[in-house]
Amino acid sequence: MHQEITPILAQWDITEGCNFSCSFCLTNSGKRAKNELRFEEAKIIVDKLYSDGVLFLRVLGGEPFFRDDIVNVLHYAAQKGMLISFSTNASLISYETARSLKKIEESLNYFQISLYGIDSESYEKSTKSRNGFDLVKQGVENLRKAGLKPYVFWVLNQDNLKHVEKAYQLVKNWELPALRISPELSLGRASKDTDEHIESDIFYWRDVIHKLQEIRALAEKDKKTSIQLHARPLLGEYLFQKTGMQYFYITCKAASTMVYVDCKGNASPCPFAEFMPDSYRSSLEVKEKISLLDNSLKEIWNTEIFEEYRALQEPEINPKKINTRCPHYKSGMCEPCIFTPCTCADTIAMMNSSLCAANEKHDIADSRAH
Repeated sequence: MHQEITPILAQWDITEGCNFSCSFCLTNSGKRAKNELRFEEAKIIVDKLYSDGVLFLRVLGGEPFFRDDIVNVLHYAAQKGMLISFSTNASLISYETARSLKKIEESLNYFQISLYGIDSESYEKSTKSRNGFDLVKQGVENLRKAGLKPYVFWVLNQDNLKHVEKAYQLVKNWELPALRISPELSLGRASKDTDEHIESDIFYWRDVIHKLQEIRALAEKDKKTSIQLHARPLLGEYLFQKTGMQYFYITCKAASTMVYVDCKGNASPCPFAEFMPDSYRSSLEVKEKISLLDNSLKEIWNTEIFEEYRALQEPEINPKKINTRCPHYKSGMCEPCIFTPCTCADTIAMMNSSLCAANEKHDIADSRAH
């Protein structure tokens, strides 16, 4: 049965290089790895993915545009007929680069800019780059001049919650279609190697809900630039009820319809396995990496490690807690990560506790005032 499932999506971390050093980077990116794929080798990767049925190519990093040849790689994939998505910090996008991207606009399924602050000071704090904000503004302007309007992605955490409204205003001023917000994940540099997350501050989630309510109201007035929340469906519905904010969710497709390729051309089922903190790891470890330069995707797809990943999608086998009673799990709308437990119910309980604690504090203060 599993062998009848074929990969149609590839996520490709094409470089580990990045000109920023973000405190919450999922992949610990920075310097380029030794023996990263040369352009001719990158073309072989594209050829092999396409010949074995991959139609959607998601190009990430590091920062993809840290590679001088990235536009050539994207053009080559577009010529094959692949639909491409990518994420960039926009700081390295010249006008010439933007014009080259415009030429393959019909092949760009989706692309986004990751926004890490609202001014030079916040950018330096988040990315360790003194001129990062100016470079990003110029990159966005270059894309706009070329006629391209990407989405903007914002990783929400305790440090930048107070800046969300200004981030939305930036996106609005740039006349881009949407600001998409995702809570910080405990991976890579943000890993705390613990099952306790940002909820350590009892009032954080209360503040998140209030802030989302405020910026949703701003977006309703604007009507040109929308705002969306990235959340699993059960949590997304709860937040929609509390804030009125629409949510989106990309289900986990590791080893079911997606293959992951690293910057050296090695294929594996999951892009995040090696960055998981110990508390998140299941009994499964990636023991070896399989070169896509030396093997076909069909051969790799049917190896033992891919079969093990597919098996762990069954809750009876996976040691992590999966909420099989969740209506979205039952319907197949949510396919949880095999490494992480289902956390929606716990997060919702925390949010309710945060709101109740805040109300109690307000009531006590109000009674004393009278």
